[in-house]
Formats: sequence, C-alpha cells, structure tokens
Amino acid sequence: MKKRLLAIIVLLIILVGCTGKMQNGNGDIMSISDQNDVKEYIPPKMEGEISISTMNEDEYLTIAAQKFMSKYPNVKVIINSYMGTEDEDDTGVSKVDSMAVENYRNHLNTKIMTGKVEDIIFTGLLPVQKYINIGAFEDLSKFINLTPEINSDNYFMNVLEAPKDENGKIHTLPIRCALSIVSFNKQLVTDSNKKMDDGMTKISFEKAAEFAQQLVDNTNRKNTFLSLEEGAHFFNRAFNDYRNEFIDMGNKKANITDQYVTLLNHVKDLEEKGYFDTENSIDFYNMEYYFAFGIDFDMQAAFYSLLPDTYVYAMPLSDANGNVYLNPNSDIGISSTSKNKELAWEFVKFLLSDEVQSLPSFYGLGVNKKGLDASVERILKMYNDGNNEKVSKEAYKSLLEKWIMEINAYDTSDPIITDFVWEESKKFFDGKQSAEEAARILQAKIDKYFNE
Repeated sequence: MKKRLLAIIVLLIILVGCTGKMQNGNGDIMSISDQNDVKEYIPPKMEGEISISTMNEDEYLTIAAQKFMSKYPNVKVIINSYMGTEDEDDTGVSKVDSMAVENYRNHLNTKIMTGKVEDIIFTGLLPVQKYINIGAFEDLSKFINLTPEINSDNYFMNVLEAPKDENGKIHTLPIRCALSIVSFNKQLVTDSNKKMDDGMTKISFEKAAEFAQQLVDNTNRKNTFLSLEEGAHFFNRAFNDYRNEFIDMGNKKANITDQYVTLLNHVKDLEEKGYFDTENSIDFYNMEYYFAFGIDFDMQAAFYSLLPDTYVYAMPLSDANGNVYLNPNSDIGISSTSKNKELAWEFVKFLLSDEVQSLPSFYGLGVNKKGLDASVERILKMYNDGNNEKVSKEAYKSLLEKWIMEINAYDTSDPIITDFVWEESKKFFDGKQSAEEAARILQAKIDKYFNE
C-alpha cells in the first residue's frame, strides 16, 4: 500500500511539471496541465457489486468478468445484456438489426433518465453526445491521469485520448482501435497511369471518389464501377466529409445548406451516368468486374495491401479537414450516478489490460499494445492460412500501427441523426422526393430532435 501511495505521489509531481502537449481533432493544442484539477485517486476496497449494460454479451466480456471475480472474490460483476450472448463478425462488431437497436436505445434511455442505469455502459449504439450534454457520464480523464500504467509505452494514447473534449474531459473510452480504410484497385491505378500524391498517408472520401472516378474513366476494362455501394450509401459516406459543417452537435444546431443539395445531385448524376451497378448486372461468380475503390475495415485492408502481388492501395479515411476518426462502436462509459465509480474504474482498467485484450475471444485491434501484438498474430494466421501468398507479422503489425497512429479525432455523430440522413437521402435516390425536399425535411427532423 505504501509503494502504491508513493507511486501516486510521484505521478502527481510529474503531472504538475509536465509540459507535453497533444492535439485534438480540431487541431487545437492542449497541455495536460490545462485540464481541471483532479483529486487524489485512492483505489477502493475490492469488494461490492458493479453492473454493466450492453446490447450483446460478447464472449470476451463474459470471460473478463469471470477472471475479475476470480481475482477479487468479494466483487460481483453483473452483465445486463439486452439480447444475450451473440457472436461477433471478424471486425469485432456484433450483428444486430435496426429494430433491436432502437428498442435498446429506448430501454437504456429510460434507465439513464431515471438514474437507474448500470455502473458501466457500452456506448457504441447510443447518441453519446446527447447524454454527455446532460451529464450522464463520468469524466474519466481524472482516473486516467492518476493511473500510472496507462501511458504511451503500454497504450495507444492518441486513441484513448481521441474522445477528449475541448475542456479536456473524457466521457467514453475506446476498448478497440477501429478505423475505416480506403482501398483503391491497383489494376485500375496501373491502367490509368494516375498516381496519388507522394507522402499521402490518409484521404478524404471526396478526394478518394474523385481519384476513383479518374480510374474508371481511364480504363478499357469492362464491368468497371466506381464502388460496390449504390448511390444512397455512397452519398452517406460523402456526407460524413462535411458532417461537422452540416451538424453542430455541441451547440445542437443543424445547417442543411445548398451544399447538401449539391452533394445529393452530384451523386445522383454519377448514378445516372453508370458509375454504380444500379441494374445489378454483375454475376460475381462467372464474370470479371472491377470496383475502383471501397471502404474496408482495418485488419483486412492491411493484409490485402501487403500481399506480394497486391491488388489494392490502402490508407485511412479522413474527413475534409484531414482528421482520422476513431470508430466508437466498442466504447464504454461510467454512469455519473454510479455509487461505485472507483470499483467500476478498476474493471474498466482490467478491460484495457493486456490480460483481457490478448484473449482469443477479443476480436479486433486492442488499444493495449501487448494486446494488439496478440491480435495481430492471431488475425494474420487466419488470413495467411486462407491464402497461397503470405504476409509477414512484422510488416502487418507495422502497417496497422502506422494507421492507428493517424487517429486524432472521435466520431461524435448521433446514430439517430445518421438514421435521419439515410432515410431522406434514400427517398431522394428512390425518386420519392427532390433534393430540396430532402434538405427541408432533414433540417426539420434534426431541429425537432434537438429541441426534444
């Protein structure tokens, strides 16, 4: 106990004298010393009960809870899963339908608003910013700053700090490093004789689409399309380039301008000119076909971009301002109404540890560096076993780490507003309303939602 107290005191001295700085997604520089003063964190007695709210009880979470209770026999961990145990896909994301998600949101909303929510909440499917604004989540930065083992030697701190707001507060923590990757078809790049800018390490969807259009326009290959996605899906990705201009989550304002209308019409024009396979003409099993680019998940994109005879060029997707966003699907928060915040933090720390993030059932890329190493080895074996050509662990890990280090921003988009955007854009592409009508209705929907 004396050693632990001494470590805390030493850490406090270091923090006071620290001049290191970090950059948030807006490009603002914040010093650690700029954050609010924090009280000394005294680890709790490891006894009591903590509860967890999650849509699905993933296997690694079940195992982690069992291990934690084995370490601390006087602690009980209760996992309240809305849909029970469910398998994840290869990206580490559980598969759920939209109706179940909506029901879960309503269920959890009632618990949050009545102050009867669990101690720990998996926030990936929630309108997180809405709940942060009403103070539903505890600020975790004070716990992080007083936990010596959470440092750049052990963790990807740019990922853990990606959710930090302009006041230096962190209300949700990522369990995984997840980001979207843009992949271009190498054969079409070769055909077109087009080149990316030297030194480019990331690209916005708009720039990627412009480059991909050049690839389609400069090849003689048949059955060549811009993307596998149809126009409505394509538009939603393009919308995200300028999401922060259209929607100000912090001030609860929407500005669905002429730029939105122009973007809708531009993608519709691409669709009408045959850049998408709107006729479903591709026989995927019996004909050659080519897509100029697509959005892939990190682990798969890294493997295929490193094959000796690779057929893709890949890099992280950014927004129009060059920010690379962390996917928030695997984030967690601690309820501000919890009576066991310190005990809940001890379990959160355990989820971040290499002991948990090295588990075979932990899918995806962990924020813990040792955990990432274990994941890389396991994932790479799966890909290498299914291919004649092989990729080395060193190259695979190095590329993934390079991509992870590009993360500098946090996706605060509200999934309910995302649904609104999809609904109105889909009606436009289905010919049920004009671009101007879509803009007007979307503006009204978001305004109403913000005022509820």
